[in-house]
Amino acid sequence: MAAAAFLLAVIFVVINGVTQMYMAKGFGYKLKPTGLAYMVGAIGNLLSGSVVPISGQAETLTLSGLIKDMGERVAALLIAAVIGITLGATGMLGKIVDFAGDSTVNGMMAGVGYILAMVGISMVGQEKRTGLISMISAFLIYVLTGDLVYTIAGSVLLSSLDFVFGQKRRVDLNQIAIDSGSEPESEEWRFWRKEYWVDFKLLKPKFGLPALLSGLSFICLNIGSNISFGNITSGIAGQEPNIDALSVINSLADVPSILFGGAPIEAIISGTAAAPDLGSINGPWLAGILMMAVSGILLLLGVIGKLGKYIPAQSIAGFLFIIGFNVTLVPDMKAAFAAGDPVAAAVAAGVTIISKNAFYGLVAGTVVYQLPQLIPYLLPLAG
Repeated sequence: MAAAAFLLAVIFVVINGVTQMYMAKGFGYKLKPTGLAYMVGAIGNLLSGSVVPISGQAETLTLSGLIKDMGERVAALLIAAVIGITLGATGMLGKIVDFAGDSTVNGMMAGVGYILAMVGISMVGQEKRTGLISMISAFLIYVLTGDLVYTIAGSVLLSSLDFVFGQKRRVDLNQIAIDSGSEPESEEWRFWRKEYWVDFKLLKPKFGLPALLSGLSFICLNIGSNISFGNITSGIAGQEPNIDALSVINSLADVPSILFGGAPIEAIISGTAAAPDLGSINGPWLAGILMMAVSGILLLLGVIGKLGKYIPAQSIAGFLFIIGFNVTLVPDMKAAFAAGDPVAAAVAAGVTIISKNAFYGLVAGTVVYQLPQLIPYLLPLAG
């Protein structure tokens, strides 16, 4: 029984990552290079003992997907990765959170949740039938089970089955790539052949103020998600989180993926944390490593890409809304207000929503949170 439960935990989280990868494809990311990030993540957890795996994360994919210029997007993600590695290696994450305050960090995350929910709703407008089936089925499954993995798998499966058999349609992945500003990927999976490597072209980053501001937004989001998701997943596994190690691993993993046009992968709330131990082997740790390794291999071999023509981008509308509203917005807003500074929480959430930039939200919320401490220093300047 333990072995069966262990395998199910790995399989369902792999499925979860697959759906996120199709979301990434819709935002113009390449799938094969993303496999590199998963492999780095697997090695990182193997060496560090971390039980928190990294995978496709709707929040970061959506926020980064709003940047249409690929060079600017690559530069922003690289900036975020370098800052993440530096913060994790120096142990600065905890100090930043203490300075910003729990109300501010959770308020920022709530604002990102609202953005996700709105993207899910907008997808219904793009493909009404597919989007509605996804939205309705996701809501029903989540209400009945309360399980995010079943919600994701069920809503994507039902809306995709209707798309393929009910509407008798297929997804044109090449056209999606063109529309999103990226190049189509080849179906070649034999890595020993020259044709396979055409999907691994180095992209030229376009550094500048817009990329810097976006990069700061991504690292603010990563700080919040690493702390919240890292604590939740570690708690499920019954272990203390190592947020600094998590930050280093997910930032290092992003670099090879980003440089070739792949997607960033970040900390997730993972079902692998509930995997049972296999004898003397730590089950959550091993399950997380296997999940990332399997996902990486499937991406590198192009298996996930080949399945993509049967899964429309709008099939993720339902679970994107659930993740945005139920899993992120509502709980983070509750946590933000419970932390004791509702004004800072509201400002962080509001500015994030209006600007669509988590960095602005974090800065605005921090100013409000720190204002009582700053007033004694500001009064002399006022007169």
